[in-house]
Amino acid sequence: MEDLFTIKIPSRIKALKKELIEKDARMCIHRGLLVTQAYQENENQFIILKRARTLKKILSEIPIFIQDKALIVGHPASILRGAEIFPEMSVHWMEREIDDFETRPYNRLKISFEDKKVIREQIYPYWKGKTVCDKLEASRNHRVQKATDCGLISNTHQWGAFGHVALDFEKVLSMGFSKIKKEIQEKKSELDLTDPNYLYFDQFYQAGEIICDAVSIFANRYSRLARQMAKKTNTLKRKKELELISDICKHVPSFPARNFYEALQSFWFVQLIPQIESNGYSITPGRFDQYMYPYFEEDMRRDCLKVHEALELLECLWLKFNEIIRVDDKDAAAINAGYASGQNLVISGVNKRGEDSTNFLSYMCLMANKHIGLGQPNFTVRLHKKTPVNFLEKVAKNIAYGNGMPQILNDEVIIPGLLRIDSKLTLSEARDYIPVGCDEIAVKGMWARSNGGYLNFSKILELTLNGGKCVLTGKPSGLNSIVLNKINSFDEFLASFKELLKKGIKIQIAETNYTDIVHRELVPLPFISLLVPGCIEKGRDVTQGGANYNFTGPVGVGVATTGDSLMAIKRIIFQEKKKTLKEFNNTLKRNFKGEEVLRQYIINHFPKFGNDEDEVDQLVVFLTSNYFNQLEKYRNTRGGKFIPALYSVTAQIGLGNKTGASPDGRLAEEPLSDGLSPMYGRARLGPTATLKSVTKVELGRAINGVIVNQRLTPTILKSKNGINKFVKLLQSFVQLGGFHWQFNVISSDILIDAQKNPDRYRDLVVRVAGYSAIFIELSKKAQNSIIARNAAEL
Repeated sequence: MEDLFTIKIPSRIKALKKELIEKDARMCIHRGLLVTQAYQENENQFIILKRARTLKKILSEIPIFIQDKALIVGHPASILRGAEIFPEMSVHWMEREIDDFETRPYNRLKISFEDKKVIREQIYPYWKGKTVCDKLEASRNHRVQKATDCGLISNTHQWGAFGHVALDFEKVLSMGFSKIKKEIQEKKSELDLTDPNYLYFDQFYQAGEIICDAVSIFANRYSRLARQMAKKTNTLKRKKELELISDICKHVPSFPARNFYEALQSFWFVQLIPQIESNGYSITPGRFDQYMYPYFEEDMRRDCLKVHEALELLECLWLKFNEIIRVDDKDAAAINAGYASGQNLVISGVNKRGEDSTNFLSYMCLMANKHIGLGQPNFTVRLHKKTPVNFLEKVAKNIAYGNGMPQILNDEVIIPGLLRIDSKLTLSEARDYIPVGCDEIAVKGMWARSNGGYLNFSKILELTLNGGKCVLTGKPSGLNSIVLNKINSFDEFLASFKELLKKGIKIQIAETNYTDIVHRELVPLPFISLLVPGCIEKGRDVTQGGANYNFTGPVGVGVATTGDSLMAIKRIIFQEKKKTLKEFNNTLKRNFKGEEVLRQYIINHFPKFGNDEDEVDQLVVFLTSNYFNQLEKYRNTRGGKFIPALYSVTAQIGLGNKTGASPDGRLAEEPLSDGLSPMYGRARLGPTATLKSVTKVELGRAINGVIVNQRLTPTILKSKNGINKFVKLLQSFVQLGGFHWQFNVISSDILIDAQKNPDRYRDLVVRVAGYSAIFIELSKKAQNSIIARNAAEL
């Protein structure tokens, strides 16, 4: 077998990558027009049938193309790096923001005058008042609306569909949609006409049949296009490639994959179509090296594919992930800055028997990440106590290449954490876990609604200090707190904060449940439901509770900011008595104006989370444990539990914009801390101290995801000694009980130069939160927050 690590990046891959990164992102309207027409044609249909027929119309009629040199085909939009619109989700931005998309700070998109006209005259008028966003706003409780307006909570699913799911790719690879359709027909034939739910089940199965046909139509369109292009090409090599593409698309995904190439193409169609069905984030490839390896291994055994050929195919696929971008309004874009799409591809870890599962394809994925070096897929490595040292060295070197990936997860914490959330989950299922999106944890057959909306911990603290009023607007939040002059000790202050946290969590739960109901009524997901185990068996869409496991994952934002702030209040007010609560609160209202000396004193003299200082770390434990305790009391609309998370994507920026100055010295409208990471620039004792602080939190209870960011100086990973140290650090991460860790290996000088000279850095990719993105496509605030992270030495 060829030496994988001597293979250079192929010229084909260089050309395809260059074409991709040099394209400006553009808004497309073809899907928007087709979905509008489909809804008009099916006005009286049940919603699940309407959704299925809409997807069939889109897959049958949306313009398609095949790039020169491409080996894997299928695009989410009608042009390369295009972003189609989803008017059924929201259209309010179309009226207000359409002229600002090219100049806004986040996720800029070009759009032609003609397309703006179509949106304004044909699409917007039909959808106004009928969207998910419209329905949610109309049904939302006034207290929940106040909390949303002031930045206490944020709900990405007000504007977008549900995603964050791991599909059953193995089923498609082994059966194809032709057999899946037969399975659906058999279930349909078994229905009892007298069952009170017969009509719903019948509609669900009819929708499934329509979806299976639509998938075949879509693949066959690419088959015909490739054949037509082959007839016109003058290059014999490309002619043969196109003819082979045509044959493959005629076979998969309708029928089982017969080799590695067919498996890759079949996988891509299945990964692509749900991105067209809805604009839900984080449709997840899952344990790619496990279910793809048998096809690769068989081709190697038969000697019908060389390693360099397989790697080139894999890298063509790796580039395809980066084509998927979304059209967000400005509020959603602030949370998903950098065109995040969350397609989490994970390798290694233990298998269902508890043994190490690393294989040759695991190493190939590392090479693909090295050669491509872009922001997608969101690439993850699972580690455990027996991960091979040789593999750890290759992971360390891969991280050193500098695109912020792979991120690291710890089987030793996550598998036991999964087992505690549902007694029905088996050990083999937990061992086979899949990170979705950033690093939200799922298993097969789980509909976790992993991004269950954000709760701003720092806003809870602000409201505690201000009687429930927002400092920036002066308006009530819907929550009320104890008057400050009645608080005489830090314990009493913590009790008041804890009480307001409980109220804030209830608001978050209410918004989540409203959202579930509205999505269930307006945008069921028939394609996704075919590939989430449990749905076909039950005859229920995922939004109706069809999955085997049903959870919801609310997210807490600003952990370190809040912990450090509580520490500052304890010291300034109750220990050093430099100010009363009311006086200090007035300082915060003035945004520390005239009191910079005090601000610097707070920043530089008090313990900060991330430095293994127990006094402040225990305040973070107090915050997170209370969050976990309260969430676990509630149930969602599908009868499942609420499973907490501590990440933020880039919600720490959007929510920070709505939050006044914090007691830790953070100024008003500046970003909050991200994930469970220390506040920017305040972890000063190195990565081991940070890890010790983080692992004091009950990480196994935050099974919906934890994000910890670390920036390292590039020089430390350029020597064998540096790599060895980093391997030991990864082993310590596993042994100490970390959940997640991710790294930016890049100097501040390069980041600052990229801000000044963006055209020189079109392919500079950095780790933002639970995802990576092209640095120059981030807002200035997001860029600055990355620069502000301490660059640690090992």
